[in-house]
Amino acid sequence: MAKTPGADGHPGLPAELTDARHARPVAAALVASGAFTADLRMPRDQWFRWKSGILAPCGCNCRRLNTVPAVRRLVDDALADATRTSFPDADYIIAVAHAGIPWAKTVAERLNLPLAYVRAEAREPGGPLVECEPGSGTRVVIIEDVVASGGSTARAIQALLAETSLRIAGVQSIANWNFPEMRDRLVPWTVRAVTSYPQVLAAAHDAGLLSEADVAQLLRFYADPRQHRWHSGTETTLSGAIKMQHVFRFRHWWMQHVFQF
Repeated sequence: MAKTPGADGHPGLPAELTDARHARPVAAALVASGAFTADLRMPRDQWFRWKSGILAPCGCNCRRLNTVPAVRRLVDDALADATRTSFPDADYIIAVAHAGIPWAKTVAERLNLPLAYVRAEAREPGGPLVECEPGSGTRVVIIEDVVASGGSTARAIQALLAETSLRIAGVQSIANWNFPEMRDRLVPWTVRAVTSYPQVLAAAHDAGLLSEADVAQLLRFYADPRQHRWHSGTETTLSGAIKMQHVFRFRHWWMQHVFQF
C-alpha cells in the first residue's frame, strides 16, 4: 500500500484506500450517529483505549450506526457497493467476529454470496477459529467494521490460511485509519475502506465537534499514532455543552437532507 495522495489530497492516504463515491456521506454518518467521537479537552484518565492498546481522546464504535435504521441502511449500501467494486471476482464473504458479523451478513446478502466468520477465540483450547465450513479454493473478502492497527484482521487471515484452502482477495471495512503498523501487517493484501480519517475529521469539524486546531492535531495523530505526543493546547474551543448542541443540530440537519422519506 503505497503512500500516495489520496482522498481530499491528504499526503499520507493511499489514493486507492477509500471509495470517493461514499467516503464523505459515510464519514458524516459516523459523526451524526455518535459512532465517532472526539474531545481533546477530555481528562486523560477518560480517554478511549482501543483494542490495539492505543490511548486517545477519540474513538469509533460502529455498533452505534445500528441505532438509526436510516443511517444503517446508508452504510450497508455503501459497504456492499464498495465491496462489489473493489472485489468483483470474490465468491465468499468472511466476517471478523464480533463487530464485523452484521455488516458482513448484509454484504453477503446484497452480493448473493455465501458467508462464514472467524471467531475471536476458539470454543475450546486448540479448536478452530473459522466457522461455517467455507468451501475450498474460493476467493474471499474479509469484512471488518474499523481497521486500526490491523491486528484482528491479520489474526483472521492467519486463521483462514491455517485452517482452510481459501484464497484471500482482500480486506474491506467501513473505516480504515491507515496506520503505519496496519500497512506493515497487511502489506501482502489488497486493503480497501469506505472512508478514513480525513473525511471523518472534516465531518466532525462541520458538526462543531472539533475546532480547526483539534483537526490539525488529530491529523498528526492519525499519521503515526504510536509516535504522536499529545500536548494540552491553549487554543480556545467550544465548551462541551455547546459542542453537543452543534452535534445535535448537525444530526438533525444531516438526517433531513440526506434522507428523504
